[in-house]
This record gives sequence, C-alpha cells and structure tokens, in this order.
Amino acid sequence: MTWQLYDTEILGNQSQVLLDDSFVGELPGEELPNLAWIGVWCQKKPEGSYWHPEEAEMLNTIENNLLELVSQYGHGWAVYTRRVVSAGLREYFFYFGGDAELDKVAPALKQKFPDYRIESEAKADPKWELYLSWVKTAPQG
Repeated sequence: MTWQLYDTEILGNQSQVLLDDSFVGELPGEELPNLAWIGVWCQKKPEGSYWHPEEAEMLNTIENNLLELVSQYGHGWAVYTRRVVSAGLREYFFYFGGDAELDKVAPALKQKFPDYRIESEAKADPKWELYLSWVKTAPQG
C-alpha cells in the first residue's frame, strides 16, 4: 500500500486526508463494486483542531476496533481506501464485494462504544469513480 497524508478543504471544511493510492491502474471494481462509509463523531469540541487532545487516545482505540471489525466482517472482501478527518468527525471509506457483511460493522462498533455517534452508508461504485476523483484531487508528489 502507498498512503498519502495531506491537508485540504472539503465542502468548506479544513480536512486531513489519508488516501491509499495503490489501486491506481488496477481497480478491482468487478471484485469490490461497493463503497461503504462509516462516520465517527467526536464527543468533545475540537477547540480549533480536528479533535480534542484528551479524546485522541479513545478515537484511536475506536479506529483500531473499526479496522478489526471490517477485517472480521469483510471476509477478505474489503479494502480500506480513505480516511477523512475534519473538526469533530472521522470518516472511513472501504470498497467491498463478495460475501462481505460491512453492514454489521457500524452496529458492532456502536455496541462497543455506545457513547459515540457512529453512522454508516453503502452504495454501488463498480467503476470506482469516487476513488478516482479522490486520486485526481490529491496532491501529486
């Protein structure tokens, strides 16, 4: 994997993006035609940053649990492609297919961390058009 980390503006919000650009040139759209989004909202006001410093450890714990759950419910049919952090919100993006059950991830995460607002959505993106738009707008280095 080749990950890019950069700051940018998304929908008027200053954001930090972590993007896996290793799929450029070899999009697994037929095998992984769906895109899942999972959002985790911070509990504390970020006070001019992306998250409150006192909440950093918990947010990292939630993220680690999220990635473990995606691995568990992905059954080898899910890839982590992007994370976007803006003030008070962390968003995670996964392409999936096969027998992946990513619809179970957010409820399982919410069960582990009931005090956090956690939401998810999924949609078809068989040509990885959203991914290609992310790569196109990422800084070229």
